[in-house]
Amino acid sequence: MKKVLSGIFLVIAVITYFVFSSSGYGEKLEFNGTDVYYTDLVTEADAQRLGEYLVDSEFADGNGKSVQLTKRDSTYLFRMVVIDGVTEDSTKDISFKALAMLISMQVFDGAPVELEACSNTFETLRTY
Repeated sequence: MKKVLSGIFLVIAVITYFVFSSSGYGEKLEFNGTDVYYTDLVTEADAQRLGEYLVDSEFADGNGKSVQLTKRDSTYLFRMVVIDGVTEDSTKDISFKALAMLISMQVFDGAPVELEACSNTFETLRTY
């Protein structure tokens, strides 16, 4: 009986660990301090190419950042956690649009890319 209870507790512990350790943001790769999450709507190879580009472009500069790559139809969504208030500053619009365009050209062979500025829980605040 003790072995059965021990086995049940072990199963519950493992399930609890996986439920609470899963972020819901997708799988994660790390590139020079930048966490690149990717959903099952894109491939790991897509996320790898994106991460390598972020390092090459010095976006991934050793400072902690989080981004997520996913897709809606044929459009890649580059979702980036931003600091509070940045979406209110229209002077950043051109930079965000340019980043989306560069990712499209340099990473995804011209496929459409939208940049979504997000909260730290990946809630979309604004789309560029």
